[in-house]
Amino acid sequence: MISLCHLCDPQEFWLSLSLECFLDELARRGSWLGGGSVAALSAALSAALLEKLTVQPIERQRVRRIRRRCAALVTKDATVFAHVIRTLRGGSSQAFRRSLKAATAVQQDVLTHADAVITMCRKARRTVKPRFQSDLQCAQALAEAARYASKKLIGTNRAWLNDAARPAKTSKTLCAC
Repeated sequence: MISLCHLCDPQEFWLSLSLECFLDELARRGSWLGGGSVAALSAALSAALLEKLTVQPIERQRVRRIRRRCAALVTKDATVFAHVIRTLRGGSSQAFRRSLKAATAVQQDVLTHADAVITMCRKARRTVKPRFQSDLQCAQALAEAARYASKKLIGTNRAWLNDAARPAKTSKTLCAC
């Protein structure tokens, strides 16, 4: 079992779990970990791979900052999503809208960071040695997956924000469960 404990801030509960525990929690019904957390984790993983391949100290620091921010967004997304569900169940339309906007902002951050990593990967193609190009391609693919996922989540959240009746409909469904 791989432990991520030494890689993160002790307060980042989800990231301090072992990889297997993290995956178990992600797979568990009712878990607050979901697509948003996975999008953030994909962006963090892509930045970590790129960081390993980056030689220039300033670029390396920039990639490290992105990696750390995305790692923090894994937990932040789960926390914000939990708040979205609580406000949805609470029935306050305004509270629901505020929490959904906060969830959307998290994914906007993921999207921004994923785009930055993609741009950096494209730039790095010129300097990364041929034997490491496959890692670079993996980094770019993970960043593209993060970008795709965050765009889908942003679109879903915006659709909910534009459908005034959605919170009431969904709240009734959640209460019936």
